[in-house]
Formats: sequence, C-alpha cells, structure tokens
Amino acid sequence: MNKIYRSTKVLFLGGLLFGLSVFFVSCKNDSNEGAEATAALEVKTSVVEKGDALVLKKYTASLEGRVNVEVRAQASGYIEKILVEEGSYVKKGQALILIDAQPYRIQLNNANASLKAAQAALVNAQLEKDKVQSLLDNKFVSPIQLKTAEAVLDNAKANVAQAQAAVAEAKLNLSYCTITAPVDGFLGRITKRVGNLVTAGEVEELTTMSDISQMYAYFSLTEADYFNLIKENGGSENVLKMPIELELSNGDKYPITGKVDVINGEFDAGTNSISVRAVFDNPERLLRNGGTGIVNLMATHRDVVQIPIAATADLQDKIFAYVVNKDNTVDQRQLKIIGKNLHTYFIEGGIEKGEVLAITGVNQLQDGMSVTALPSTTKNVGGNVSSNTAKASE
Repeated sequence: MNKIYRSTKVLFLGGLLFGLSVFFVSCKNDSNEGAEATAALEVKTSVVEKGDALVLKKYTASLEGRVNVEVRAQASGYIEKILVEEGSYVKKGQALILIDAQPYRIQLNNANASLKAAQAALVNAQLEKDKVQSLLDNKFVSPIQLKTAEAVLDNAKANVAQAQAAVAEAKLNLSYCTITAPVDGFLGRITKRVGNLVTAGEVEELTTMSDISQMYAYFSLTEADYFNLIKENGGSENVLKMPIELELSNGDKYPITGKVDVINGEFDAGTNSISVRAVFDNPERLLRNGGTGIVNLMATHRDVVQIPIAATADLQDKIFAYVVNKDNTVDQRQLKIIGKNLHTYFIEGGIEKGEVLAITGVNQLQDGMSVTALPSTTKNVGGNVSSNTAKASE
C-alpha cells in the first residue's frame, strides 16, 4: 500500500513540474511575440520635390475633310450615264453623271425661236418709229403718233430681253443635265443607277464629295483643361501655334503635325466642354472623311510636385500617400493628380515640397501609425512626359 502511494506521489510531482515548464515557455513566447508586434515598421523615405514636367494629354477626335459636299440633281430626268466609279478621286468640274437632256434641248430650241421672233419684232418696231419720226419732221403726222411708235419699240426691246433670259435659263437647265464635281475630292456612294429617275431638289443626295487635301480633327476640352491649356502656354494665341500630334486608330502616329486653328466661342452647357478644331495637311490622302483618331496635346506644368506612383495607395478610386512627421508617425494624404507617366504622379494638391514621403511599405501603413524612417538613396525626381486621356463629347 505504501508503494502505491509513493508511486502516485511521484507521478503527481512530475506532472506538476512539466506543466509549470510549459507555462513558463508559453509566457516567454507570448512576450517575444508582443515585443515583435510593437516594433515600428521600417520604411524608406524621400523628400518631396518640385520641377517642370511635360504632360501629354490625349483627346479622341473625329476627322472630317476640309470640304464636304452633298451632290444633288438640279435637273429632273432619267439617268443616262454614270461616268465615274464610287470612291474615285475626281477634279473640280469633272463630269460625274449625265441626265437625259433631250427635253431641255427642246426647251432651248423653243427659247431660241422665241428670241428670233422678238428680235424681228424689234427691227420692225425700230423701222416704224424711224418712219414716224421722219413724217413728224415734215409735219405730216402728229407728235402723238411718234409716242405710240416709241412705246411699241420699247415693248419690242423688252420682249427681246425676256426672250434672251429664257434662252439663258434653258441653257442653264441643259447644263444641269451634266452633273459635275463641285470640288476636288473623293466620291462617296452613288445612290442612283442608270435608268433611275431623279428630281431636282430631292432630299436624298446622288453622292457626296470630300476635299481631303487638309483634314480637320474635332475634339472637346473640359472647362478646366481649356483654362489650364491657356495658362500653361502663356495665352490663347500660343495655343493656336502649338504643334499637335495625331494617333491613328491602329495606334500609329500620323507623320505630319497639325495645329489648332479654331476654338469655339462658347462652352456647351450640357457637357461643360468647348469644341476645338485642329487642322492637318493630308498630301498622301491617308486620312479619310469620317475617321477617328487621338489628338495629343503637349502641356508644360511649371514647378509641380512629383512623387513615385509606387509610393501611393488606391482606395475607392482615390489616391493616397503617407507623409512621415518629425515624431515618426505618418499622415495619410489624399492627392489631387493632374497627370502621370509610367512611374510618376504629378500632384496639384495634398502634399507639399519639402515634406518627407514614405516610399516603401505603403500598403501596410495606416493613418497615425508609428514607423522607423530610413532615408532613401533614390532621389524623388519626375519630369517625364505624362499621359491624361479625355473623351471627346459627341
């Protein structure tokens, strides 16, 4: 019985000692973990600087030829012949479509016959007036007869003038039977075919023509972009002189630079934007009417804050950065961004020159958090070309 008691006592004391050792080890581990948790996060820092930056702003643009013409018939009749192909390039005055001219030739012949009759009547009236004048000089007739003869002569002259106008009108109507190109340019789709009846002044055009020796690129600026562009280029006259690049829809750069030639006189109340037109020479006729592109405007931001994109955090479509205070706590700042490039944001508000920016560990930081600030060997410099994209209003 005593052996059993002693064995039980030994087991109890051994278990107690083991439990105490586990407890002390556990307490030691918890203490170490707590110390590690309270250690301040190490972050590299950089002093915020300012500098000039070229900012590339992009705006979608619609392209139109310098002249766009809707070609319509001015004479009614059946189409007799189409002399050109759709999409071909034609010169001003070149014949495009022939309308049956026979009815208009008949009208011209009738007008010429009426003119000859009026001219003959004029000759007779002139002879009659001369005869009465001679008789009056010899006092064989009264003055009233001369006045009557003069009135007949004046009426004959008026008839001749009227007949001449009818001939001119008939010739003009006959000329309308040959539809010619009003400008140099490319033809659009021809909506009628040989044998179709056309009517003078009908709503649907026969075809369209575009003079694309120069192309207009229409795009829109927001009110803020407009005033910034004016300010950055030292006045509206300088904006009209600045070179503009055009990107084609396949991403290629158009080889010829253009310039702004027209800025609308007022802002659109609905979109709060202003329409702008840039002009591009098109000697190779690469650009076509109805196309689209992207207009690139180079703007210079003077003395602007520049910070690395890697030193920022995104939250609900807002951009934040962290400034390290003298007491090694961080302030979360929301940034007002006016442009960017591949690695740099250009900032208009939210952070100032000379402040210390946390550039590592940004995703682990919280407002008011204590950190261990380490200086960075990388200088915070921007100044590269940036990119802002805006849609043109329709």
